[in-house]
Amino acid sequence: MSVIKLLSENLINQIAAGEVVERPSSVVKELVENSIDAGADNIVVEVKDAGASLIKVTDNGKGMSSEDLNLCLQRHATSKISGEADLWKIKTMGFRGEALASISSVSQLTVRSKRDEDVGGKEINADGGEAMNMKDLGMATGTQVEFRSLFFNTPARQKYLKKESTELGHISSTMNSIALANTGIAFKLIHNDKVIFDLPKVTDFISRIADVFGRATADAMIPIFYGGSDMQIDGYIGKPVISRSTSKHQYFFVNGRAIYHGLLANTIKRAYHSMLMENRKPVFLINIQIDPSKIDVNVHPRKLEIRFENQQQLIKVIYGAVKVALEKTNLMPKGFTESRRYMSDSFPKSAPAAPSFGRAESYLQKPSVVQGAMEFSRNIMPERDSQALQSVEEDRPSMQTLAQVANCYIVAQNEDGLVLVDQHAAHERVRYEQLMDQLENDNKSVQPLLVPLSIEFTHDEMQLVEDNKGTFEGLGFEIEPFGGNTYVLNAVPGFMAKEDLNGVIKGVLDDIVNKSTPSKLQGKVEDIINYMACRSAIKFGQKLDLSEMQALIQQMDNLKRPYTCPHGRPTMVSLTLDELGKMFGRK
Repeated sequence: MSVIKLLSENLINQIAAGEVVERPSSVVKELVENSIDAGADNIVVEVKDAGASLIKVTDNGKGMSSEDLNLCLQRHATSKISGEADLWKIKTMGFRGEALASISSVSQLTVRSKRDEDVGGKEINADGGEAMNMKDLGMATGTQVEFRSLFFNTPARQKYLKKESTELGHISSTMNSIALANTGIAFKLIHNDKVIFDLPKVTDFISRIADVFGRATADAMIPIFYGGSDMQIDGYIGKPVISRSTSKHQYFFVNGRAIYHGLLANTIKRAYHSMLMENRKPVFLINIQIDPSKIDVNVHPRKLEIRFENQQQLIKVIYGAVKVALEKTNLMPKGFTESRRYMSDSFPKSAPAAPSFGRAESYLQKPSVVQGAMEFSRNIMPERDSQALQSVEEDRPSMQTLAQVANCYIVAQNEDGLVLVDQHAAHERVRYEQLMDQLENDNKSVQPLLVPLSIEFTHDEMQLVEDNKGTFEGLGFEIEPFGGNTYVLNAVPGFMAKEDLNGVIKGVLDDIVNKSTPSKLQGKVEDIINYMACRSAIKFGQKLDLSEMQALIQQMDNLKRPYTCPHGRPTMVSLTLDELGKMFGRK
């Protein structure tokens, strides 16, 4: 007797359902994608008990004929492809032709549909995959698919469903993802007869982002764009201030299909290099339009992953687009609360609108030294010397310092209002960029010490110095053994000549010991640069005079990424005149 058996059609469908239907949200995804393929621009999803009792999707798409209604329940019956060649140029969301057949095998199914040219609609039912008679009914053009009692005949699968709030969260997340990819479609989600969200059709991506995540979040997004002939990329990346502890709000859409791609996500995080706090992840929503023949969407049962023909080119393009966008954008948090507003893992749905207060004509009530020099230049310089005046204008600092608070924060003002600067974080960023330039520049800034500095190390510290000597030399430090446990420091980077060099080097060695494993994205050398930047920066609690504070502001004006320290903390926070007016009841 043969031990190999032919499985029944129903059992085959149930096995397929195990691949396609992970949980109720999987059913929602398959049905909504079918509605999109049918040309619907209005889709309503109704669920009860988070989909365990009912999942109903209604659309205004083109509908099906009675013949198609019969065929739609058959396994591998689809209108999306007809031959092998079609697999390599997929333009639709669903194409496998197994969703309805598989889902119906583990639920009770009703499908109602009407085409625009038909007088009335048709309804067909299936119970556990067994199709029943078709009947006529009156309905609007479109399709309604209704599943009841999901997994009623597979109790082993049913018991693995999570609690209602968890399953509803997955459904909502799935709907958000689809809605973000299809701005020209209106979506409504109803749970237990209560509307969860109702998203109207919009004409632009940022409006849909605002509808899903709130206006405050949309205002913290930065547009990116790449318009090559091979692919087009557009979308938004979040400012560092709205980074999150999970990857939940990282979205890739390829030809309108939401996908997961860990390598691309990591590429975007690398572009935020030194701008995010440890264990924080950037928020992004990226649309990729590419020739369907250049990708393979048939590599995952639920179509969550795809394969790119030229993945390295895509990585290069996305990295460059994100890096340029970050470096060209003012990333300073606005208001005293924005730097903390997003630190939880739930986005604010809205933020109070700031009143219209007008723009200040100048960022000083009294002329500053810089402004005085500019005014003097205007009065005595002839028109032919306008080039020299332009040079003065370009040298004007972005902010004018006013005071120091608690020997920790610098109070400055610009044309928009007040700015608070964390003096340690700001100078740490200055030092970081100076050290990185030093490492990467063949023509290093090295200053010999008039009197070489002797430093005594423990045996452990001596070993660390020897292990990392190449990095120290690459940064401009000339250090060599002198005998016993003494080393001599002969030269240092020019910008560090006045620092407590003994304290800086020993502090860096302590940091190396305390963090034996290098950061994944940085590596050992950059970790040392971070330690050295922190150890040599202006201290939190160090008293500064106005000239020192202004010098720090001017140094920040020359930085590539002045808005965060190397660890991702904000270096400055603004309080606009609009916000001041509101706080004091003037608006």
